[in-house]
Amino acid sequence: MAGSLEADTARVRAAAARTSAAGPARLSYGLHLGAPPLEEWEQLGEGVVDFAAGVAQVSQLLFPRHIRDDLQDVPEALTRSHEMLYVGATELLRSGDSWLAFTDSDRDGPRGPQDPLWPLDALFGADDDIIEAGTDSIRDAATTHYRLTVDIAAADELLSTGIEVPEGPFRRLRELPAEVWLDDAGLARRIAIQNAAGSRQSWKVTEFWDFGVAVAITPPDAGQITTADPADFPRIFMGDG
Repeated sequence: MAGSLEADTARVRAAAARTSAAGPARLSYGLHLGAPPLEEWEQLGEGVVDFAAGVAQVSQLLFPRHIRDDLQDVPEALTRSHEMLYVGATELLRSGDSWLAFTDSDRDGPRGPQDPLWPLDALFGADDDIIEAGTDSIRDAATTHYRLTVDIAAADELLSTGIEVPEGPFRRLRELPAEVWLDDAGLARRIAIQNAAGSRQSWKVTEFWDFGVAVAITPPDAGQITTADPADFPRIFMGDG
């Protein structure tokens, strides 16, 4: 049974904070190209997240399938997953016994759009134009599906670290189309935010499940981290250390 607009709005607006406070969880994330429905999307990575520590550890494909499909003679290394750590605003890729930092961002800074937790951060900016769109089962969890828009500027004000924005006109960033699936406890099981960049629709999608799972993520110390040189990317991606 559909809830009242006021109740639905309050429920969706509380979902980001409620999910962030729910303890560790498993996650997967990826992309959906084209218009909704969003049931079919290309998974890029899967792993675990410790919300309290702001850390996610994932096994991730660095190049989406639709990009690899446009390339000829794709090396095998580009078709397999790589271990990634997202530590606050820092993106780290394992290379042998060390970690490469893709950005020089402060750990306490805003997460970038490539971070699997970015859709959850964006959900903090949920507008009041929420529409209940039915019910679905997400990884065996019964959920209510909502459509809405998110205001990235509003999310930035609510997050202590702020949030990075995808490319696009500022006005569009104030009303990005979004969809969210909430379980009976009000936790976000799937979040999809439309990317502002490009001429075709591209959605960033993240799913959460197994809340409360035991997670032990140990970020590397400073001596194990080096800043990635773009000139080294071919060698790194080919698996040559």
